[in-house]
Amino acid sequence: MPSILRFNQFYLTKINEENDATTMSERKTTSAQTIVIISSLILLIVALGLQAGGVMSPSWQVVDIREFRATHHHGLWLDCTRPQLHLVKTQNKDDLPLHCTYKFDISATQIIDENIEDIDQNSAAGESEHHQFFGWHKFTLGFMLCAIILAALSLLCGICAPCSSGFAVLYAILVAFTAFTSTCGDAIFFFAAHRVDSRFVQGLVGTYEQVIGMAFYLHVAGTVISCLALIMAAISAYSLLQNNESERHLPMREMAPLHEPRFARV
Repeated sequence: MPSILRFNQFYLTKINEENDATTMSERKTTSAQTIVIISSLILLIVALGLQAGGVMSPSWQVVDIREFRATHHHGLWLDCTRPQLHLVKTQNKDDLPLHCTYKFDISATQIIDENIEDIDQNSAAGESEHHQFFGWHKFTLGFMLCAIILAALSLLCGICAPCSSGFAVLYAILVAFTAFTSTCGDAIFFFAAHRVDSRFVQGLVGTYEQVIGMAFYLHVAGTVISCLALIMAAISAYSLLQNNESERHLPMREMAPLHEPRFARV
């Protein structure tokens, strides 16, 4: 009888040690998953800021038109003009005023149409064509605004992701759509900006080539960071799903035997 008690005590002690080890392992796994999700959220916030800053900036295409004595910034929805440095007394480029117009402004559109109609006598007519709200501007802006909205929704789901595998999967899906729509917007702009009619500005004297401005590279940086956030979100979602599957299929422990065979009487 004492031998049976010693055996049962040894068996129960071993089970408790295994349970403690499993609990510690689960805690470490949960902590690692939380760190990955938080890192993904931080990356997504940075990406959201860069993408929003790129969309707000007018510096998507920049061209120095010497005969107009100004630098023109052609954006997705906003166009700005800045006088050249040698025409003003100040030497600080940031102090120079920007004169901006909206592409969807009706009054500005009427002026542009009048300039284009009088193209033979108006030297600004060629440049005015780049202030129009073309279809590729609308598609690019639409994809980028969708990416910003999806990124905001992803942040809301990502906050709840450490507590639920369902939210973690939804968070990964939303981040994937964010990266996809942002990439589509960048691709549409890149190919459209390299078309001949978009790349070159025709003046009265000469032809000037537009270069891609900092706003595009700012938005591309946000797209790349959102892709990194997607990778981390997918890893965390997969880990949470694996943990749930293992919890559902826990092996049943065998009950402790009432006596050990070697203690049985012959």
